[in-house]
Amino acid sequence: MTLTELLERIKQVKPLAEEDVETGPVETLNARRGRKNQSIEEFKRLRLAYTQELRRTAAFIVVIGDKRDAFTELAVESFKCYATDPNTYFSDLISRIPRALYLGKESVANIFDVLGRHIEEKSHDLDIIEHPQLIFRQEYQQNIRNEADFMRLVKHAVTDQLGAEIVGIQAAHSLTKEAIENNNALKVTPIVLSTDDESLAFRMANDLGRISTRVFFVKAGEIKRMGGDFDFKLEEVTKEEVKKTLNTIRNSLKK
Repeated sequence: MTLTELLERIKQVKPLAEEDVETGPVETLNARRGRKNQSIEEFKRLRLAYTQELRRTAAFIVVIGDKRDAFTELAVESFKCYATDPNTYFSDLISRIPRALYLGKESVANIFDVLGRHIEEKSHDLDIIEHPQLIFRQEYQQNIRNEADFMRLVKHAVTDQLGAEIVGIQAAHSLTKEAIENNNALKVTPIVLSTDDESLAFRMANDLGRISTRVFFVKAGEIKRMGGDFDFKLEEVTKEEVKKTLNTIRNSLKK
């Protein structure tokens, strides 16, 4: 089903899923409850289908540079793009792990055992059927002094073994509610993934190609890393420059 078809069905089912069935004739109460339960289950299936179609039809725009925030703001507010933080997957993952575990005396190897179980839970949440099992490697052995250290370690290990395309899968899930509320039925939905983590950005620009043929890498302003294979380089981020970039992306998708 297309996003348009899914939205139409969601509009029909959502009111039934949210219906107050406790008011009305007692004689038909069980029927109303049964209808609501069926609608709740169908609404879940429709949301999942919408998420999967949103991901399938997304154009991922990875943005780095000291003017990335300005690019993202203009893209969202002026040009109907969506945006989400690429760190969402990792921050949610480490929020499930007690700080006392990774700031205590546990070995990194033992922490990885716990981390692997929470990755399984996250995969279930994201409807990921299969992925490589996270394995501890000696290169991950390091001192973890604070949450930032742990975040860097988790990002390195996850993108290394599971792939940075996990960010795109998370993005579609994170944006589903907003997209449905906005009645988004675009044939191609532009999703901006802006980050100050240049290592993650380069991994995303490479790995997102595993789930989408529409991946664009934008340098907005200056970056720390020398070089890079970018689709677009913006020295100045103005409304006109962002418009030109997004129009070029949209035109390329029509071919």
